[in-house]
Amino acid sequence: MNRNNNFPIKYTVLELKEDGGYITNYEDIVRGYIVSKCWVVESSIKYYENGNSKLFHKVIFPYKNLETLKASLRNNSKYIGERVIINYDFNYNPYPTDIVTNLFDTYEEAKLKAEEKTKELKNQIVSKVYFNISDSKFKQMLATCEQEFNEQLSICQLFEELSLLKTKDMTITKSINQELQLLKKQS
Repeated sequence: MNRNNNFPIKYTVLELKEDGGYITNYEDIVRGYIVSKCWVVESSIKYYENGNSKLFHKVIFPYKNLETLKASLRNNSKYIGERVIINYDFNYNPYPTDIVTNLFDTYEEAKLKAEEKTKELKNQIVSKVYFNISDSKFKQMLATCEQEFNEQLSICQLFEELSLLKTKDMTITKSINQELQLLKKQS
């Protein structure tokens, strides 16, 4: 296992997904947003035609398989899988990576962003309830939709708790802040 690496460690927001299957045209279903620690493997600036720029980070999450937790809950246990092992491709690029736009030094900062994104997700899901407000079934459909969302959210929150417990050995790196500030100033 490659647990002793020297990549910087930060908090960020993890988008928890599960396979959608045939019903969703095999697109992943976003179930919620949580705070997670991650290894930062690359930061870069993307420049746009209109003159704007944005800072992106390639990160590796130690745990991100929501389906493993859901399967374990069916067996009355709480298991989120084994910690991700960082691998390298032919060009010595680490993987599996995800791209994020925000890194945080504290759990509290990341939690605010995760809650904001979760609220946006809930609004998107609720807005897809196709009934006229005056229809008697609207309230029932809305309540059912919100109940399903809250059930998924509680599983996501459990995933966050278990992930943070299993990553207590990962200490947040403060030193990359100067490098990130330099990148932001250059853009």
